[in-house]
Parts: sequence; C-alpha cells; structure tokens
Amino acid sequence: MKYTPILCFILFVSCNNHSETITDTVFCTHNVVLDEQKKIIPWYTPGDKAYDNFLHLRWDFIKNRVPYSPGPDPRSRYPQYYFYCAFKEKNGILEPDTWMNDVGEKIPNWFESARLWYAYTGDISVMKIVRDFMDYTLVHGTSSKEFAWPGFPYTTTNAGDTIFRGFTSAGRLVLHEIQVDHAGEMGLTYFRMYLFTGDDKYLSEALNVADVLASKVRDGNKDESVWPYRVVMDDGRITAQYGANWTGCYMLFENLIRSGFGNVEDYIRARDKTRDFLLEYPMKTGYWTDGHSDTDVKSNTYKSNLSASNMALCLFDYPELDPEWKADIPLLIKWTEDNFVFRTANEEPSTMWGANIVGEQDDFNFKMDYQTARYAAACARWYAVSGDESYKEKAYRSLNWVTYCNDSLGMAFESPVSKGILSWWSDCYGECPRMFYHAFAAVPEWAPPGENHILYSEGILKEVKYYDSKVEYTTTADSGTEYLRLNFKPVKVVLNGSEIVRRDNSDGNTYILRRLGKGDYAVTIKHSKSCKVEISG
Repeated sequence: MKYTPILCFILFVSCNNHSETITDTVFCTHNVVLDEQKKIIPWYTPGDKAYDNFLHLRWDFIKNRVPYSPGPDPRSRYPQYYFYCAFKEKNGILEPDTWMNDVGEKIPNWFESARLWYAYTGDISVMKIVRDFMDYTLVHGTSSKEFAWPGFPYTTTNAGDTIFRGFTSAGRLVLHEIQVDHAGEMGLTYFRMYLFTGDDKYLSEALNVADVLASKVRDGNKDESVWPYRVVMDDGRITAQYGANWTGCYMLFENLIRSGFGNVEDYIRARDKTRDFLLEYPMKTGYWTDGHSDTDVKSNTYKSNLSASNMALCLFDYPELDPEWKADIPLLIKWTEDNFVFRTANEEPSTMWGANIVGEQDDFNFKMDYQTARYAAACARWYAVSGDESYKEKAYRSLNWVTYCNDSLGMAFESPVSKGILSWWSDCYGECPRMFYHAFAAVPEWAPPGENHILYSEGILKEVKYYDSKVEYTTTADSGTEYLRLNFKPVKVVLNGSEIVRRDNSDGNTYILRRLGKGDYAVTIKHSKSCKVEISG
C-alpha cells in the first residue's frame, strides 16, 4: 500500500508529459517538489489548485483553529488575534506571543484579505469576523476627542491590552504614540467597510481620519514627510519626522473625493501634497522608510520593503498617481530585488529552488512569506502590463515558495529560513494571502480550472452570488474593473439591467473575453458607474 501514492504520481507526470521530482528535502513539513528545471513547484496536488488550496487553508485556520485569549475576562472572550501580534506552537497548543499588538497593520490587511476572499468564494462569514474585530477596535482603540490628534486610530498597543493605548512595554514608543501612515490606512479601511455595509458609523470614522490628516498635512521634503511618521496623539509631539508609506492616505482622499464625501477641497489639497511628496522624494531617492509598528525608526534614509511595495501595487490601480508609472513600477521591483532579495541578513539565502525570497526592512531583514508574496504580486501584475515573461516566471516561483509556508492545516511559518522569528497574524493571515488575488488578476490560468471565481477587484463588491453558469455581484465604485475566471462562456453580461457588448481593449461599459481552454474563460468587466452585474452562460 505504501507504494500506491508513488505509482499514482508517476502515472500523473507521465500523462502530462513533464518531469516532477518529489525530493527528500522537507520544508515547512512538506517534501519539496521540483520540475524538470530543478525549480520549485507547489507541494499540493493537483498543482493547478495549489494557490486556491493555500487560501482555503489560511482562512480555515482562522475560522476553526485559533484559541481564545488567556484570561482574565473580558480578554478570554475573544480570539488571540484580537490582542496579540503573533503566535507560537508549543506541544500542539497555540500560545500567544507577548511582544505587542500591531492593530494598525492587522485591521487593514485582514479587511482586504476578507473582502477579496468573499468576492472570490461568496463566503460572507469572513466579513463578519473582520467587522466584529473592527468594531472592537473602534470602541477600544480610538483617541480622545480632546487630543491634539482627536478621534484618531491607535495603531499599536501592548500585548494582551483590552484597551488600546500604545506600545510602551518595550520602551521603544510611549503612551498614545502612533504611526500616522497606518492610521491613514485604518481610515481607508473604515471607508471600505462603509461601502460594504452601508453603515454610516464607518463613514463618520473615515471622514474624521481624513479631516485630521487634512488639517495636519504639510509640504514634504527630504527630511520631513507630508505628515510626521510618528506622533504622540495627546499633546501632538512629533517623535519621527520622516516616513514614506503614504499610499493608504492617498487612496483614502482619492476615494472620498470621487464619492463627494466630506471636505472635498481640503482632501484635494492633502491628496496632491501626498502625491507630490511621493514622486519627488522616495521615488527619486529610494528612501522608502517605515518601521512597521514596533520599531523606533527616526531616519530619512531607512529602507523598508512595505512602503515601496505599497507604492507599486497602488500604481496598478491608481495610475493617475504617477504619470511615469510604466517606467517606475519596474524600478520599484528592482529596488526590492537589490535591497531585500539579494541583500541578506545572517547568511540567509536570496533564492531557494529558483524562487526569489524577500526580506522586510533594514534592521530586520529576514526572509518572509508575506514580503515574498508582495513581490510576486507586483511581478505578476507587471507581466500583465508589459508582457515580459521573466516577471511571470519570478512571480510563479516566489508564489510556489509561499505555498510551502504553512502546514497542511493552515498554520503559517512566516520566516521559515530564520531562527526565532514568530508568525504574525497581520502578516500571515492578512497581508500574505491578499497578494494572491493580484496574481490571479494578472494570470487567471493560476486560478483553479473548472470553477467560477471573481479573481480581483480594487473596488468593494457586495451581494456576490455564484450559480451554475451564472455569477452576480454589485459594485460600489462608479468606475471599476473586475477580473474573473469562469467555467462557462458568457452569452450575456448585464449592468443594471442593460446588456453590454464585448469589446477588446476598450474602456467604458464593456467586457473582454479570453479563452483559457477546456471550456474556461478569463473575463474582464469594465464599468463607468456603480451597478449590479449579471454574467450568464
């Protein structure tokens, strides 16, 4: 009996006319599988469903395998990810790490991962998970209206805190100190939750974040960014002058301007100052600076892959931010390769089995699954724009490597080549999986065959329904694009009750169709107003 799986594997590769080798090397509990070029391919079979399986495993772990927090009450009522940044497995039991809580990174990344998974599957349960978490954060992690930065999101707190007031336990930051960039991303997330739910409380919170940011905006330069990177909210003290992770703030203002909400003239001014700073300074100097949420960075030359990666991904969906985006995106990808692939720490590898693997930041340059997924997403989307096959190959190998970074039950290994680096909830279960949808949009062949999925949309979708030979959803953006893979050929695409026609490479209300083989199709829907979309075969 023990020879049966090997026989099945041999028959499989013979029928598909290519050679695959299951090696004796075990990586993150899986035997490494290599193709005929001795390069990494997914451990999961069938391989054309490996990325889909990865996403299923990560959400299944969140829904079914996360213990409640240790007491006392009320902490013990909530899952560990509410109050702790990371976890460790000990004797089969998941225990919380007691370093800190990076709520300002967790909420935006989990929301993005959840809303993309919901669109991809129709599984609305993940949106409730994130909404409940967001509601808790709003009540227990918003600054006093009397502060210099009033009604603003806390972005960090100590591990185990049930009231969020800042990360003070390590002596790096002080009470009420926040990262302004992550607070802006929280504001964007509040607005996106408003679009999904229609609940005005989220709009009110988003507008407050935007109003505070607009009132504090300044002309950025090489020493001081468009906002301070870190401030103490009660008295307004600036603790770090320079940061470069401002695409979340840009998108917050841009979305509010497009929707006509709030103080639009102030938002236009703040958006334009944000754009001018990003293009004039980090885009030219290469100083993409941030310290995530737990490092005391006070530098205008510090480098972090997060800021540069966010800029690259933003430009695919907001090309108006940078008139030279087609020249700048490959430069940003190369910047990541130069600084965080081929520059390594502690003799960690730059590549493994043909996959580029990516580090995080100057003082913590350990190779990580989510940073590698970020890089792969940018490479895949640039391939879709440029047609350069080398970027598709880079994306494919790096994503294959990422699929190894959890066990068969979905427990993540964030830094599998590092020693003593734990797996963070924000990185592993928010930031990492959401990058796969960018790759699906660029290369729909990587989504599972014979199934129906919305692969990616920058805009928020709701009322998603999947039927045999039919997909329905409602958009919330006036202008948007959705990418799908379908197991049927659309014969009718309807927007708000009116049928649209197929036109390749056209803007406006139309759709693009590409045959994938075996009855599957890649479909791109373009619309110029919010609408109910019905695709039927």
